Amino acid sequence: MLRIDITKKREEAMLQAKTILANEGLLIYPTETCYGLGCDATNPKALAKLLSYKKFRGSKPISIAVADKAMAEKYVEINEMAENLYENYLPGPITVISMNKGELVPPVVSAQGAVGVRYPDYPFILELIKEYGKPITATSANMSYKSAPYNIDQLLKDLP
Repeated sequence: MLRIDITKKREEAMLQAKTILANEGLLIYPTETCYGLGCDATNPKALAKLLSYKKFRGSKPISIAVADKAMAEKYVEINEMAENLYENYLPGPITVISMNKGELVPPVVSAQGAVGVRYPDYPFILELIKEYGKPITATSANMSYKSAPYNIDQLLKDLP
């Protein structure tokens, strides 16, 4: 495991994060709410690793994080309500539920074809997603049914 302080080593962290994503790895990253667990949301092998870590049960889909509305439009349908949310309330801690355009697969797509899309209000993550060019997963970094991680030191202690 590699831990990098993004406030002091931003460029190094950005390069490492993009490399991890490109190599089907997992990232624990800060958000405006709790710590997130990210992987390339378009890569089935990376998604399988994420599910293995989360010890995921049931059919609850995993949300994705995008760099902006334009990226979201590549993967999901943006209806009038979603348009309003993107224009007036995002970026921020809101998940917009939209229909998949067919580019994404479970576990980021529900059985009904819906995708939860986050447009986070955290500059490092927005820059990372934009530079990477594809959405990443936006799920809490805890294992399923454990409390949401708000403290990185406690989260690291709890890692399997």
